[in-house]
Amino acid sequence: KFSPDAPSRVSMEMLCHTPIEAKSRFLPPAIFTHSSCVQRSMRRDLGILPDETWPWNPEVQWRLNAFARNLASEDLPRPFLTPYVPGLTVLIPHYGEQILLRRKDLEIAAANAGEEVPLIAWLEKRYHGDFGAFTSRMTRLHDPWPRAGSRWDHYQDNHWEEICMWASMRSQTLWRTVEGLMLYQPALDCFNQMVERENQHSRLLWDSYEVFTCMVSMQMYAFFDDDQYSHAEKLLERFQRPGGAGQTPWQSFQIAFIDFKEKGENANADGIHGAQERRYFSCLIDPGCAKEGLRRKPRLTVELPGFPILGDGKGDNQNHAIIFSRGSIIQCIDANQGGYFEQMLLLPCALGEFRQEGPGLNPRIVGFAEHITSDIGSLGDFAAGAETAFGTVLQRCYSFLGGRMHYGHPDMMNKEFMIQQGGVSKATKTVNLSEDIFAGMDFTLRGNGRNIVHREYLHVAKGRDLGFNTILTFFSKLSAGTGEQLLTRQVLRLGHELDLPEFLTFYYAHAGFYLTQFFLSKSIPLLVFIWLVVVLDDPEQNFPAMNPDSKGTSGATVIATMLITQFSKLLLLFIVATLAPLFMQVWLESSLVSALLRVIKQIFTLAPLHFVFQAKVIGNYITNEVTLGGAKYLPTGRGLPTTRRAFLRRLDKGGGLYNDYAVLALYDGAQLLLAVLLVILGGGLAVEFSLFWWLLALGLTICSWLLV
Repeated sequence: KFSPDAPSRVSMEMLCHTPIEAKSRFLPPAIFTHSSCVQRSMRRDLGILPDETWPWNPEVQWRLNAFARNLASEDLPRPFLTPYVPGLTVLIPHYGEQILLRRKDLEIAAANAGEEVPLIAWLEKRYHGDFGAFTSRMTRLHDPWPRAGSRWDHYQDNHWEEICMWASMRSQTLWRTVEGLMLYQPALDCFNQMVERENQHSRLLWDSYEVFTCMVSMQMYAFFDDDQYSHAEKLLERFQRPGGAGQTPWQSFQIAFIDFKEKGENANADGIHGAQERRYFSCLIDPGCAKEGLRRKPRLTVELPGFPILGDGKGDNQNHAIIFSRGSIIQCIDANQGGYFEQMLLLPCALGEFRQEGPGLNPRIVGFAEHITSDIGSLGDFAAGAETAFGTVLQRCYSFLGGRMHYGHPDMMNKEFMIQQGGVSKATKTVNLSEDIFAGMDFTLRGNGRNIVHREYLHVAKGRDLGFNTILTFFSKLSAGTGEQLLTRQVLRLGHELDLPEFLTFYYAHAGFYLTQFFLSKSIPLLVFIWLVVVLDDPEQNFPAMNPDSKGTSGATVIATMLITQFSKLLLLFIVATLAPLFMQVWLESSLVSALLRVIKQIFTLAPLHFVFQAKVIGNYITNEVTLGGAKYLPTGRGLPTTRRAFLRRLDKGGGLYNDYAVLALYDGAQLLLAVLLVILGGGLAVEFSLFWWLLALGLTICSWLLV
């Protein structure tokens, strides 16, 4: 039985405190009662029949299904047993992401009341049941706690601290990421208790704090303001080892950052370059470090040979912190991810992927699946669906066919072999804009037993961009980074070294996808231009005037014959093939009914229009990068889209949607519409057969470029 006064961490002793006698019988929970697929669909998917045993929360449903599916996975390796579990460091790069939401972030100013929705009101509406449970919990723990519901002016400052914590766990914040990944700690402790039960005579000592480390590499820590320092301090206090800072030097949560100071009088004696203006240091702090004002005094300090940020930031931010990592394995995590306790219980099995016959650990990169939690709104659902397919079905295929590379998160990798090639990311400015994939390319090119695999028995949460502008900005960054990839020696060498099937997979998974988007966005205007030229300048129409017996075919008929050959019912096959990865993955994770409903929902919310526009953006950015260059990192921001952006607005006030997309798509859409009208006036539709499928593709393109 659990109470508000019970410890926050659940141990194996608490779960298994009552031994089961040999002859005792017990009934399993009703949720494990056997039922047919028809009964499950009627009860859980369609809701026609009541099912009191199945939780109503979709997130809880996914977690139960995913954990049961992971336990039955054939890929699940034999786990490392304590005390032989290899050390693991979770590395989280942080630049300007929100650490913890504040009250002013959740509310809005009166001046913006017409253009902005309060974030806390949106979160309460979205997670209404969770907020009710949060209120009940706070009523027991904090007396008094107002029963004010969504009347936010009734809450005091101490209440808002708890509300900000609750909202941060339901937003894409660093707090949520660290809170989720630190669940590795109690999971390892539970696993160790289970092993000790089986080996009661063993006297080997083992401490999970010496094995697991969660390190946040805060690039801008030295430049934080007061609020950011207080949020970082809350992180350090929240994840301090129980028992006080003086008990042991081992702390699982650490922060690495780059500090600086002036050269000083001893610069020449220390060998500092004369042109260097400051001295830079990699520093490490943990909850056991003493406070110095708003900051902590570093436990470790390593001087760097100059200004460390030579690339676009993220790669350097990751690599400078590797020297402080512990253990043989590093897992890269982004600051918009999270974790689940039941998934973390499989960590010893995941570490078993690195077991090999000889000494040392297997030189490999192991990728894991992501559970996308940002399917909020139509655009969020589109982005979440695309990311779900990419992170599961496509990664599975790429790994099987030999074309998978390193994508940064949540990959685990052998630290020893990653250090040999300079780190977990490449950090040359502009060229390595997509910094993670170059580490995978170099890893593959080095060969000698190195391999990259993908597994789906362990999941981490992942948030994606939610707004129209942020989604397209994200893809523009990926497109520009892919354009730089095409010009690098790594791609050239992979083309020389990979076998044809592997190279075709690598091409399709990377440059081929983006180039295909460019070809698709250019094919429709090109065909319309040819159609217009043939219809308006038809040479066949003059032949009957010179020879009455001539029976030539009109230009409109010729071009229409070509169009119906290419654009027929095969267009439906193209649409089905595009939706198939998402459909199959949802079917695998949930049910056939859920997969059908997800696909139908995307079609009726006009997902094809969004992806046609997205293809236009991708094609524009990748071609501009190849021809002109100048790729740069574009911060997208992962917050909820609570601000309405005007269509027209003065540039000095930030501009509007017209300023963003006029040259990119609106002008091309208007030109395409004008060309189609000219074709119609010229008699381009005066043919004996239907051009329905061609006109459907044409209408989707025009509507997308003009109206999306």
